[in-house]
Amino acid sequence: MLKRFRVIDTGYTMGTLKGEPMGLVRIQRIIPPQVKYFLKPYYRKVFSNRLHILFWPTFRCNYRCSYCTVVTKYNLLNDFPPKSERRAEEWITALEKLPPAMIYFAGGEPFLYAGLPELVNNLPKKHKLLGIVSNVSQPASAYRKIKRPFHLNASYHREFVSEADFIARVRELQEFLDVHVNIVATQENLPVIASIDELMKTHRITLHVDPLVDLAFHYSASEEALLRKYTSADRRTLVQFDDFSGKQCSAGRNYINLMPDGQVFTCAGGFTYTYSALYAEMVKDKPLGHYRLGNLFDTDFKLNSSDVVCELPCKDACDRDSVTIKSIKPIRN
Repeated sequence: MLKRFRVIDTGYTMGTLKGEPMGLVRIQRIIPPQVKYFLKPYYRKVFSNRLHILFWPTFRCNYRCSYCTVVTKYNLLNDFPPKSERRAEEWITALEKLPPAMIYFAGGEPFLYAGLPELVNNLPKKHKLLGIVSNVSQPASAYRKIKRPFHLNASYHREFVSEADFIARVRELQEFLDVHVNIVATQENLPVIASIDELMKTHRITLHVDPLVDLAFHYSASEEALLRKYTSADRRTLVQFDDFSGKQCSAGRNYINLMPDGQVFTCAGGFTYTYSALYAEMVKDKPLGHYRLGNLFDTDFKLNSSDVVCELPCKDACDRDSVTIKSIKPIRN
């Protein structure tokens, strides 16, 4: 017998500011980070139906961070090798079939994809460039090849670069880019995050802290308290890997993930659940077919026309920032 359900809005929505990309870059440059994070939930709600694309042009990376689930703990290059990557000109044509979107480039290290400048500079005019994440290990000339204004999220990986060298690289890029620094709150990073934050401030560099997402890792109560100081503005909850409740989700309708070979997934969590052996035990006997929408290069490709129901934990911050999630609870008779 079918259960009846009611939908409860949990307030997890996102959209994006209207206007040309230069306007968005100016806003990100001028508004202090604390104010930007405070406003985030509001513009998410106002512009909740604009398509947002997380674009993974390559999973190649020149770093092997011990905590990375993309490259180190499970190498997604096994499933998306360099030979599967589409050329820039192919992407430019294929992206025409999508409605106007805000696009954010991730990886891997996106700047190892040789066609990135051509792709970004020639995105269809209806699409807007939101930003690019990079470990900023490439020469400044590689970043200068991109002629469109964009926001650069510089990932600080202390295993592979010294403080002095990283700050010098960020300062160099700040001469012509809006740069914001991200760091992952690993157990090794947590004790020094406060000092790193102060050091960045002395150089007028803003720091954003991302919680470590790992099925085998849990923060202690004291670590959560320390982390909350840096994440409370836009990361109100840590990932709950035991959340198998039904959730109505807009991923696949107003948010998608583009893989290097053109496959389209509703979310980053969806493709890692599908491919990564790290989650094999957790997802066994769970339906995964709804995560994959097809391939953008298929002639019959289309986005979802309605929300989907998902029962797996929403594990990625990029997903939770970009979709509308509503909890589904049975109505008691």
